Amino acid sequence: MRLVAQHHQPKSGVIGYVSAENGHAIGVTVYVKNTSHGTVTDREGRFRLPLEPGEKVLIVSGLGYEKKELVVSVKEGDWKKLKVDLKPSTDSELDEVEVQGDFEIQNVRESPYNVVAIDAKANYNTNMDLGHLLNRASGVKIRESGGVGSRMNISLNGFTGRNVKIFMDGVPMAGFGNAFQLNNIPVGMADRIEVYKGVVPIEFGTDAMGGVINIVTNRSSNTYLDASYSYGSFNTHRANVSAGHTTKNGFTVQLNAFKNYSDNNYEVYLDKMLDVETGAYVRGDYYVKRFHDKYSNQTVMAKVGFVTKKWADRFLVGITAGELDADIQSASTMSIVYGARTRSSETLLPSVEYYKRNLGTKGLTFRFTGNYNINQNHNVDTAARLYNWYGEFMPTNIRGESGTNTLSDFRDENYSTTANLSYRANEHHSFTLNNVLTGYERKLASSVPLDDISSPADTMRRANTKNVFGASYVFRPNEDWNINLFGKHYYQHVIGPVDTTTTNTSKYAEQSRSFQTKGYGVAATRFYKDFQFKTSIERAFRLPSANELFGDELLTSSNTALKAENSTNFNLGGTMNRQMESGNTLYLDISTYYRLTKDYIQQVQNARYGTISNVNFGRVRNIGVDAEARYYYQNKAMVGGTVTYMDLRNKEKIRDAQSSVQDATYNNRMPNTPYFFGNIDAAYYFHDLGGKGNVLSFNYTFNFVGEFFLLWESQGSKDTKATLDRQLYHDFLVTYSLKDGKYNISLEGLNLTNARLYDNFSLQKPGRSLSVKLRYYFNKRQIKSQI
Repeated sequence: MRLVAQHHQPKSGVIGYVSAENGHAIGVTVYVKNTSHGTVTDREGRFRLPLEPGEKVLIVSGLGYEKKELVVSVKEGDWKKLKVDLKPSTDSELDEVEVQGDFEIQNVRESPYNVVAIDAKANYNTNMDLGHLLNRASGVKIRESGGVGSRMNISLNGFTGRNVKIFMDGVPMAGFGNAFQLNNIPVGMADRIEVYKGVVPIEFGTDAMGGVINIVTNRSSNTYLDASYSYGSFNTHRANVSAGHTTKNGFTVQLNAFKNYSDNNYEVYLDKMLDVETGAYVRGDYYVKRFHDKYSNQTVMAKVGFVTKKWADRFLVGITAGELDADIQSASTMSIVYGARTRSSETLLPSVEYYKRNLGTKGLTFRFTGNYNINQNHNVDTAARLYNWYGEFMPTNIRGESGTNTLSDFRDENYSTTANLSYRANEHHSFTLNNVLTGYERKLASSVPLDDISSPADTMRRANTKNVFGASYVFRPNEDWNINLFGKHYYQHVIGPVDTTTTNTSKYAEQSRSFQTKGYGVAATRFYKDFQFKTSIERAFRLPSANELFGDELLTSSNTALKAENSTNFNLGGTMNRQMESGNTLYLDISTYYRLTKDYIQQVQNARYGTISNVNFGRVRNIGVDAEARYYYQNKAMVGGTVTYMDLRNKEKIRDAQSSVQDATYNNRMPNTPYFFGNIDAAYYFHDLGGKGNVLSFNYTFNFVGEFFLLWESQGSKDTKATLDRQLYHDFLVTYSLKDGKYNISLEGLNLTNARLYDNFSLQKPGRSLSVKLRYYFNKRQIKSQI
């Protein structure tokens, strides 16, 4: 039986709760007999199934439970309430049931938080990594410094960098290492991506103010194999293998492995070029190819353990190993080019996960995750040369193209533990406690002489410990509305070098300091017919990250004196999900927000060396709106789009603490931040073309980014203001899937008009690129996991 998710919500249906001897039944399917219309119970055993009026026969079925058949009578405009109790199954054979679609996505969208969910499965035949898939979500803008593997920064409602926390299956990714980041993880590893904007549930236990991005991987108990390979422009190769197997006694093993390689030798445009004979810059129009930007990384993730056992619903131990090798072509601007700088790293990350429902008593659920990462890094910048974009160079008197001689080996050690205890007292009251402890330490691991190390500060200890404890209470008087009250306690302890220079000679001393504070908030939602309304308020803090405090030994310098950001966040939004009489569906989502942030951490640029540092910057206010609209024409076509507009401005009137002079940039838009962007996409599907189960699909995406200021808008005359012009570009994908998706071939074209695209202080991104992808997918037994 194949269940197909519904994108609509009629004005009548069934809402209910499914329980079992050991508490609420998670992941149980509820569907109309002899149809493809159904849903799945959420983490509290609840479900919501829209139905047209009339008498229906419902099937309630789940792994480990006996199937139950119910007859219900649904009236026009009425939502019938049901309570279903399932008995344990004595049959060792497993039903072959596939739940296909966006049931989990719908559950996320119906939460009281300002959240959007992206279905990754619909993009498995593309060459996208997870970062570029995120770029299609409303309110999200991916900032990157170049091609494959380049530095990537996420902007979410105007917040960038470490304001936005990244999780994988609820586990912080901050310590996963350079070989395992959003810009190199293939989209096929994810089931969906959840984007929480602003106010964040305490289950993530984070200090994010901008929001949280949670990557949910494939959690099924199937036996499956998903393998793909692609080749594209700029000698780009991508390969990915995902496999899993679960035995009848609950033993499970999962494997994910991927490889990325690219020369990144795309053409760039420059308006001046260094003449290595004279040392002068000559104006002109220059078109050259990047010559020192090779990127390679490979990563393997393996997990083994048990599911659906009496002592654990899920217990897994895992290991992640990865390595990365990359050239460094440019600094934070195109005006500085490198020809010999390189970086590399190796990552080893063991992990453990334990999950148990009804721990000792009905309704009590416990989850624990932990990991420890050892990330070995190598940075080389020793050439006494100054390059131009032709790859020519002139000798200099200073070793190191960045102005600093660097031959460093250092080791980053990270650990993270999350403990979550939740109790559902009854249908109306739920309580949750959550604690996340993370730690970081950087250690010098080089055998080179101290004179060859870039700075004496590199020999000093660098450590950062954070703990975020949260508690929440959910009151759900009925299925039409609920409210969530929560509070957080933040703690941070930092050890690191601080510059005590009083003369021309740099001096450093070790600094140790601690910080703690409290935050709180409330989130509520209301359902009314085809509509859902959401509102949330939070007093939040964001503790400086390890990279902001200690730099990255590459292009970001350290600042251990950074203070925590604090913000007041308001969100208000609404969603409409309506089915037309024709069977077509219209989906609309609009969210508005207000942020007032103090001690905002801003990136500033050192124009001489092309490096970036982080500083606290007074007050910043942001008012914005995100919108998404989609129209589904049966199962044949879709058209939709997203748009974001925000007003992010400097609200610090006084220039600095030692002055009473008004800041000339007061009320300016924050620089280097796009404020108007979005996309429009469309798809058309030809079913059973060349055979039953075959699908030929055409997908088109139009992307736009409005003009924005690179520097403060009040600086410079009207004709000399530093801006990035409006950018428009087009992507296209055609896919042919055979035998219900078992065999797939895709042809993808990005930036088809070869538009000149820039980002992050005018760093030029790739032009037109083409790629072809082959994918094989095998799924022997389609069982939906209960976890």
